[in-house]
Amino acid sequence: MSPSRAILLFSLLMCVLPIERVAAQSDGGSLQPGIPVERTVARGQTHRFTVSLEKDQFLQLVVMQRGIDVVVRAFSPDGKSLGEFDSPNGTDGPENVSVVAETTGVYRFEVVPLDHGENVSPGRYEIKILDLRRATEQEIQEGKNRESLKAKGLALLVEAIESLKDIRLPQTRVHAQMQAAQLLWSSDETNALRLVADAIDAVKEYLTSIDLSDQDYYQTFEMAVQLRQEVLSGLAPHDPERALSFLRSTHIIDPETGTSYNQLQDLQLELSLANRIAETDPKRALEIAEETLKRGVTASITDTLFQLRNKDPEAAAKLAHEIAAKLQEEKLVKNPDATMLALNLLRLAKSPVRGERPINAVSAAGSAALLSDQEYRDLLHKLVTAGLSYSPSSTNSNTPERYSAQNILNSLKSMTSSLEVFEPGSAAAVEKRASELSAPPNQGIPPWQSYQNTVNNGSFNEGLEAASKAPKEIRDQLYQQLAGKAAAEGDFSTARQILMDHVSNPAQRRQALSNLDQQAINNAVARGKMEEALRGIGGLRTTKERAIMLSQIVSQIGAGQKRATALNLLEMARSIVGSSVQAEDQEQMNAIFEIGRAFSRYDSRRGFEIVEPLIEQFNEISSAARTLNGFGQQYYQDGELIMQNGNSVANLVNQLTVALGSMGLANFDRARTAADRIRQPEVRIGVYLAMAEQAIQGPK
Repeated sequence: MSPSRAILLFSLLMCVLPIERVAAQSDGGSLQPGIPVERTVARGQTHRFTVSLEKDQFLQLVVMQRGIDVVVRAFSPDGKSLGEFDSPNGTDGPENVSVVAETTGVYRFEVVPLDHGENVSPGRYEIKILDLRRATEQEIQEGKNRESLKAKGLALLVEAIESLKDIRLPQTRVHAQMQAAQLLWSSDETNALRLVADAIDAVKEYLTSIDLSDQDYYQTFEMAVQLRQEVLSGLAPHDPERALSFLRSTHIIDPETGTSYNQLQDLQLELSLANRIAETDPKRALEIAEETLKRGVTASITDTLFQLRNKDPEAAAKLAHEIAAKLQEEKLVKNPDATMLALNLLRLAKSPVRGERPINAVSAAGSAALLSDQEYRDLLHKLVTAGLSYSPSSTNSNTPERYSAQNILNSLKSMTSSLEVFEPGSAAAVEKRASELSAPPNQGIPPWQSYQNTVNNGSFNEGLEAASKAPKEIRDQLYQQLAGKAAAEGDFSTARQILMDHVSNPAQRRQALSNLDQQAINNAVARGKMEEALRGIGGLRTTKERAIMLSQIVSQIGAGQKRATALNLLEMARSIVGSSVQAEDQEQMNAIFEIGRAFSRYDSRRGFEIVEPLIEQFNEISSAARTLNGFGQQYYQDGELIMQNGNSVANLVNQLTVALGSMGLANFDRARTAADRIRQPEVRIGVYLAMAEQAIQGPK
């Protein structure tokens, strides 16, 4: 081991410490097997439940969400966090929680709404014990290995970082550098910044190498934009000032216009960085906002103004005065961003500063006024004039200018009190003009509209009758809408019969039936009927369709189900793909990767049995792609696999990386051995980073 590697590894390992939280008193009572508990939870509430476990017992809880998205937190008897559980199923469906008791005692579980902001409505959920038994040896070992797994992940991260020099393509290397830096920030900021600095140098070098005469210029140009954004996204949360310097030093010139590429987006990015900086340095944030205002107007500056208003009211007032002056130079209807900014500024000027009571005057008591009465009056007058003076084109009424004028007028309608004070007599004119612009042009009712209305709004039988009498050219479309209506109500049998009996076009009928089959499968998954969903997939017409649907739903197998049931369903899924250990096409390979990854949560041995044969197949495919490079698709550049252009081999790399990354949680050493068999170093390093990320940060 090199000295630098030893030092880095030691510093990282010193940071692998358990994160503890103080145990809170339970208020939900003790959960018992076979006794579900149903509750309503609202934003800001925390429901606590307890379960008494013996050492090496396995507990599986399920929280069925019924109209609210919740997070479930688990804690050991000594208050140590055992993880947060939140699957991406929205406000309905199961949250599955599994715990192996390391010690005998009372374990605590908290159910809290996922915070989406202010608009979180109360919702119900049911929590129950799904499985309580002696843990298997694999489950016990996984629990004991958590801290050692982090150490292995950190060691692999060090190894991957040392190997980054072996990657030649800048787009691949920059992605890997930024991924590694994110894993280092909390434990070794010095090395994280070194990686970011290397990535910044690589992006700048890439930008200077762009050749306008190159026939692939546009692909190179788009890649430069992507690399720049990747560095900004990774750097901004940790060092916004350095991110700002990088942003301003890498303006990309658009080849078509000769000007800065997407100047508006750059302004928005600068302001987002100013918002971060405002937390600690409001004066500097003001400077940045003022600099952007000189180069253009964007509604994003409202967020900066809001931040400053709560941190430094005088700085906010200064910025508001400058924005108001800048807006007087803009043609509002022709500039939707300026229109939105003007409206936002008026609203913000009338709203209270955080912690103050609502205000009626423009100025806020006890703080600097955002706008003077005269500035407010002038800006309101400009908006009223712009909205009332707009006249739609006689040839094309649906224009951005029309929508902008409608936005102005509709917004002004909600500001009646301000209109009465600052623009007396204008409220009625605004109301009248808003109604005129909102009315659709009088083009007459299309002859088919009555049939459409009956199908959409009438009873099912009325819809059938209307479709049978409709003109032939729209009849198939109406019957498809009726089938969709039946399917939405869960009546797939009737929907299928309508399509079979009434859709005359064979191609449309075939496509509609295929869509209906997929809808039925997704409906079964949403209801937790996984066996029904798998039977539906098995009945699909082609192997490709079956593989695609399996890839989409197999990760949800096991949620809210016992281990034995999940394993049986996964075996059923594997049999649907076919009996060959290797894949017949890309869709099958994707599906097998997903099935193996799903298996690893319950039986890692079986999961690796499924995935390992695909690694040698991937090596063969990547070798063949080198031979075929340039004949149809571009797979390689400078001897390295291109990961960013959407080629089919790169798509397989993504699947392989995700699979082995997550399977390392079940058996890190076996996943590492499998990764070592990947011949392409740029692919292998990417898999190492994915494994390290999962081991350090936990499952995703």
